[in-house]
Amino acid sequence: MSDRYVPYAALTATQEARMREIYAASFPEALSAPFDDLLVDRMLGFVSGAHDAPLLGLALVRDFGDAGLGSGWTFLRYFAAGTRGDGVGSRMFTWLCDLLRSEGRSVLAWDVEDPDEPGIAAAEADLDRRRIGFYERNGGVLLPVHHYRPPHEDGHAPHLRLMASDLTGAGLPPTREVVLGVLEQRYGCGADHPAVREALASIPI
Repeated sequence: MSDRYVPYAALTATQEARMREIYAASFPEALSAPFDDLLVDRMLGFVSGAHDAPLLGLALVRDFGDAGLGSGWTFLRYFAAGTRGDGVGSRMFTWLCDLLRSEGRSVLAWDVEDPDEPGIAAAEADLDRRRIGFYERNGGVLLPVHHYRPPHEDGHAPHLRLMASDLTGAGLPPTREVVLGVLEQRYGCGADHPAVREALASIPI
């Protein structure tokens, strides 16, 4: 059996229905968008075995353009396995990095919820730390940016942390460049945007 990602347009009706179920169950309302709105980006379904095998998880990615800071990078908007504790998530992440690497992408970046956000429940903070640990075990790096609150489409700015993976073996760019590239190309923030200034100011010297 082989692992693979299937483009959204090639999913069977059963796989597509399962993808919607996984998405709805995996993300809190405050950090999710209507499913159909996601399809402006590249939605991929993860399967193991035949092309029409049961869907195991999803990844939604946005490839940055080929000009400006962040060119050739990819931003991981959503990533979710339908089950936990059985290694599917790690297989999914490995294959996603392999796919992007084969396409010539150099950096994969993504947001995670901040376990140190003031006022959150202990159980939620523990879940956030375990999520960060999952990515770190699979090669992700938690960047030293401690005030990272990118503006979202609905106007709120959640407490998040920024992570990234090097896809080339050359090492990640400096943290400042990753912050600038993500906030510009993912969130449309110019260098003078308050979210950019605050994030850069929180990077240790």
